[in-house]
Amino acid sequence: MTRSPDRGANLRRLCACALLGALALILSWVESLIPLPLPLPGVKLGLANLAVLLALELCGRGWAALVLLVKAFLSSLLFAGLGALPYALCGGCLALLIMSLLRDVPGLSPVGVSVAGAAAHGLGQVLLGALLTRTPSLLLYATPLMLVGVLTGALLGFIAGKALPLMRRAL
Repeated sequence: MTRSPDRGANLRRLCACALLGALALILSWVESLIPLPLPLPGVKLGLANLAVLLALELCGRGWAALVLLVKAFLSSLLFAGLGALPYALCGGCLALLIMSLLRDVPGLSPVGVSVAGAAAHGLGQVLLGALLTRTPSLLLYATPLMLVGVLTGALLGFIAGKALPLMRRAL
């Protein structure tokens, strides 16, 4: 029986995404231990989104969506409570959509893709909150939330840019 090269590539992607899902959970746990000295409730660094960005760049949209789902469900269940799940999914899905659209733009680095994804993540969460509570004034919260997201998105994009060449060689 001959082995299909596609099957080997899919197996490598599956293993890489399983490891990235585990990385997302570890980073979510680490993030839950870091108190942020900000007067903004609910602001997090978004460290676990690094795993989604890496999955998108290494394995494609479908695999990145799987890592996002694992991250959102398990980190909400283990570290934040299930009430956080809709916000994690809404922000994460919008971020993944934006990053998917931007990743193939010529000249745009992982930093740019990550910054746009981080801003979209915060915006998605605020939009959901405003819709669920029927409180349009919550949209004012988008600016500081997106600002924090842009700063951490830049850092995570930088880390991804350094890690991607090494990870591509391993895959």
